[in-house]
Amino acid sequence: MDNARVQLRRLDEDLLTALLDAAVADADPTEVMPPVPGPPGWTADRRAAFLAFHHEWAATPTTYAILVAGHVVGAARLQPAPEAPDDALETGLWIGRSHRGRGVGHAVLALLRTEAKSQGATRIVATTTEANTAARRLLTTAGADLRPRTTPTPNGDTIEATLPLD
Repeated sequence: MDNARVQLRRLDEDLLTALLDAAVADADPTEVMPPVPGPPGWTADRRAAFLAFHHEWAATPTTYAILVAGHVVGAARLQPAPEAPDDALETGLWIGRSHRGRGVGHAVLALLRTEAKSQGATRIVATTTEANTAARRLLTTAGADLRPRTTPTPNGDTIEATLPLD
């Protein structure tokens, strides 16, 4: 992947609509938002919940649409880490299925690292699950230290990652 083709743009109302379109076309709802009761798939209730969830995140200046060649393909966030030292920022991201395995995640993580450094952070923290091998591989390749979370969660085995920015 040509990293120059991958961009982060702060999420706004116009990009939020494109983000929903990308999610519906290229992701399962469980991959991109908290669970919503009801039948599986992109129901009207789930679409509304997606917009509400991401609209709330868009209110923070640290939520981005991921663009590849000008097209929205996912989302990323960078925010103060509530359970980490003051010099850490927390990140999370999702990428549509058709863009996975093409280096987009690596390019996004590089952009997030640069942004975190510009905000004075010395590390990024992330949380994933044991089952999310792609996220674990991305974080490990970037140099993150992965450790099992010591407190149980309802989502199963949770992994906490710390990525130094030096």
